[in-house]
Amino acid sequence: MHTIAYFDSSHDMPEEVISAAGFIPMKIMGDVHASNDPADQYLQKFFCPAARSFLTEALAHSEEWAGIIVAHGCDATNRHFDVWKLHVKTPFLYWFNSPIRNDAVALRFYIEELKRLIAALEKHYRVSISPESLKKSIAQSNEIKKRLKDISTLRAIKDIPNREYYNIVSACVTKPKAECMTLLEKTEADWKNRPDFPSDKKRFYLTGSDVTYAEWMDLLDECGIRVVRDDLSIGERYFANRFADHEDPLEAIADYYLTIPRSATRISLDGRISYILQSLKETAVDGVLSQNLKFCEPYAYDAVTVNSELRAHGYKVLHLEREFSPALDQQVMNRIAAFTEML
Repeated sequence: MHTIAYFDSSHDMPEEVISAAGFIPMKIMGDVHASNDPADQYLQKFFCPAARSFLTEALAHSEEWAGIIVAHGCDATNRHFDVWKLHVKTPFLYWFNSPIRNDAVALRFYIEELKRLIAALEKHYRVSISPESLKKSIAQSNEIKKRLKDISTLRAIKDIPNREYYNIVSACVTKPKAECMTLLEKTEADWKNRPDFPSDKKRFYLTGSDVTYAEWMDLLDECGIRVVRDDLSIGERYFANRFADHEDPLEAIADYYLTIPRSATRISLDGRISYILQSLKETAVDGVLSQNLKFCEPYAYDAVTVNSELRAHGYKVLHLEREFSPALDQQVMNRIAAFTEML
């Protein structure tokens, strides 16, 4: 089975369509350990470093993939597609125009875009994507999301390092789905038998830019923080909701992707704040860590309003900007240490 990689800034690309076509969907995550010099030939260094890393990965590995789909993401990455068209070698490169809004008009638009995507995949790969194959893919996706949600609740009561949680969600967006199911079954059995939540750790909510490398989650552990809730793409946003029953699988897919928790690149900010506040009501935390990756402007802008609202509701919030680097940032660690000492 071959891989079709996709590049999006949140969860804008319906991976279930790729699965229904008989391919392995793989979210392009970049590699923080690899130099961004290849991408820097085409993109300015003040461009989002994570997105530059995605391009670096594509330049190095695109010929190993059956194709690439780029989904409409944030303003900074939308024109990225033009660079990929010119410089990334792949037999299939497609632009999926997922809408920014999530109203009734956006729903109709999304369904039409799904039809265009399916037609393009069927034509290029000479495959048939039937309603039955889409429903099977949706059912598989629902099962993975259910299992992820079940084990994620263990973070607040068991000794589960941040890296382990990050790694399991990361695997579910990059590995074959059957492999993910086996991994989730083993993980659930393991995590349920872990010792209780360590007394020397603080429970935190993590929000802001997506974390795309495990070392940053290690940094939080080093600072005595365990992430027990979040609204990240490589996190709860991936499994917060499940697909509803619809006769038409395209309606089910469109409805799902337009109603999952929204990122800073999507409408609406009020909805995002409401989702975070609801999560905080469900799970007690010691504090909220808000962060944005350097040059990730959507989250930098949003953080002002989001954090003000969280503070107004009585939550202790720390906001910081981080570099795109696997190295432990002592300055950031000092800020986190000072914050946790005041809790």
